[in-house]
Amino acid sequence: EPNPALKRTATPPLSFALATYPMLMTEIVTLIKDGAVAAAAAVTATVAVIGLTNWNRELRGKATFDVARALAKSTYKLRDEVKNCRSPFLAASEFPEGYGGHLGQTSHREEATAHAHVYNSRWKFVWEALQEFDTNTLEAEAIWGSEIRAKTDALRQCVRELRVAIDAVVENIVARGENFKTDREFERDMRSKVSTSSGAENALTRKIEEAIQGIEAVVRPHLKRG
Repeated sequence: EPNPALKRTATPPLSFALATYPMLMTEIVTLIKDGAVAAAAAVTATVAVIGLTNWNRELRGKATFDVARALAKSTYKLRDEVKNCRSPFLAASEFPEGYGGHLGQTSHREEATAHAHVYNSRWKFVWEALQEFDTNTLEAEAIWGSEIRAKTDALRQCVRELRVAIDAVVENIVARGENFKTDREFERDMRSKVSTSSGAENALTRKIEEAIQGIEAVVRPHLKRG
């Protein structure tokens, strides 16, 4: 008589295996399909993350480029307006209507008022350029920090020195030259700041050029990337 233990462990009949084969294949296909869906989802998520990272990088790069370009443009605009303000040539059309200074028929007070009119008219354009420059400086500082602020402050200091010199020259005209009489070195310094007639050796001109070069050193690398 066959051993009962062997009966329990005997191989299932072929009919049973054939009956369960479709069920096993269905489960295998389902597992493969689920795995494929999961893999596709993982790939999609990875691509999305990479795409978002690249997009953020491009946005940051464009923002940096835009700030760099705006600061560069406002820097050059301020430079040009300062240069115009310091022009040694005073056109007759710049003086107030009715001014007769070229005929020697004005008082010191009238002459001072006329020169103040000329420089105040010129200064209006410097001031507008300076406001734009300051706005762009704040945006640049938000990105590059104190490094760019130190560079822009150097140019702003040059503008401040020009304003002080203009006021000193006009006040000296009011005082009939008495303010400069005791300190000719101070007079030369003030007049050289007001006017570019001293040429390449002009100290304020050199300071302005150096300040602009400092700004360019920070800004230009970001413009090249753009």
